[in-house]
This record gives sequence, structure tokens and C-alpha cells, in this order.
Amino acid sequence: MTTVKTEVELEKAIAWIDEHWTGQKACPICQNNRWGLSEMVGEVRQMTPHQLPQGRAAYPLVILTCQTCGYALLFNAVVIGLMKGGELK
Repeated sequence: MTTVKTEVELEKAIAWIDEHWTGQKACPICQNNRWGLSEMVGEVRQMTPHQLPQGRAAYPLVILTCQTCGYALLFNAVVIGLMKGGELK
């Protein structure tokens, strides 16, 4: 995982989520509205049913987690504008 290195990058991710997340912001599991943004960028690896994920493409993700129950939302770090070409901007 890669660390989101600066407060500016964290603020950029929060601003992007706030702009794009319209409607109800309560957690669908516990109905609380206490979200925390991870300081790490995670990833999901691309794979097919017959291949292990090693060496495959990965999708970098910003992780927003409910601070009450742990339910997590994943946002693409490239779409948010935090990463380009596999590196943090």
C-alpha cells in the first residue's frame, strides 16, 4: 500500500468525495455518519478465474471506513486525481 503523503492530498480526496457523494451519507449497515479516510492507498488486483493475481494490473483505491461498524467504501485514486501512472501525484 502507498501512503497518501500530504495533508493536501487527504483534503483533495475528502473534497472529491464530498462533491460526488450526493444524497444520504449514513452507513448502510449501522446508519451512523462517522466516516474516516485511510491515509493509505490500497489496491485490488485484476485477475481471471484461472490466474493468480501476481503480476496483474491493480486498481489503486482510497478507502473510506465507517468508524462505528467498519463498513468500507472504495474510491479509485486515479479518478480522484491522487495517482497517475501508478504513482502519487
